[in-house]
Amino acid sequence: MEESAPRRVDMVSAREAAKILGVTIQTIKNYIYRGKIKSYKTPGGHHRISREDLRNFGPLEDRPSREEVMESYNQLYRGYIDTLQALTNALDARDGIVSGHSRRVADYASAIARSMGFPQEEIRLIEMAGLLHDVGKIMISENILGKPGRLTDQEFYLIQQHPVMGERIVESIGLLRDTGSFIRHHHERFDGDGYPDGLAGEKIPLQARVLFVAETFDCIRSNSSFHQGLPLDRSIDVIRREADSQFDPEIVRVFLDSLNSSGE
Repeated sequence: MEESAPRRVDMVSAREAAKILGVTIQTIKNYIYRGKIKSYKTPGGHHRISREDLRNFGPLEDRPSREEVMESYNQLYRGYIDTLQALTNALDARDGIVSGHSRRVADYASAIARSMGFPQEEIRLIEMAGLLHDVGKIMISENILGKPGRLTDQEFYLIQQHPVMGERIVESIGLLRDTGSFIRHHHERFDGDGYPDGLAGEKIPLQARVLFVAETFDCIRSNSSFHQGLPLDRSIDVIRREADSQFDPEIVRVFLDSLNSSGE
């Protein structure tokens, strides 16, 4: 697995996305779901494919071929991901994280899911959840997100609610709906001491357990306004040490095996 080198925030794209993040939740929904990807043309341009059409793979001659529909679906999906990435670049900037955090979480989580034999559609959902795992933080003041030093109990409570807020944002947005539980539970610990619901073990959705390992690893590795990133070997030690307490040990094993096989 290849990790993106830390880089400065792309301020042009971040500013553009921040304009979207600065308005209402409904505007975000309109932009992600209705404003950008109502339909796609097939490669030949003879058919326009709506979201509903993507489910209709019948053999009728007046319908686009399966190959055309799948190509259009892939274009639709990539366009969707590009839009989400513009939004999450701005989220990373608000949170004081090196640009690309959400993209790297999505990549790590997708690689774990692939190694665990998840079907392609599940891998795509995990990628989207990885990009949007912290989308609930748009509801939290930057004064809290960027506050140096210790948070008050009330401020910490608000931070702990960002997975719940994230679930509420995505739960009514078409292609994102199925990522809601992954996002809600991506800070639940395997030993039950996580948040927001204190779930433990296999009661935590498997996809959320994958996201927690992926996000924690990137946070440990990355520079932010709060701490200096750790080198690879020390980051691996932290993840390995927390297997069975914070993390599902099987997911840790798969993740570390994938790091070894990628030559990191």
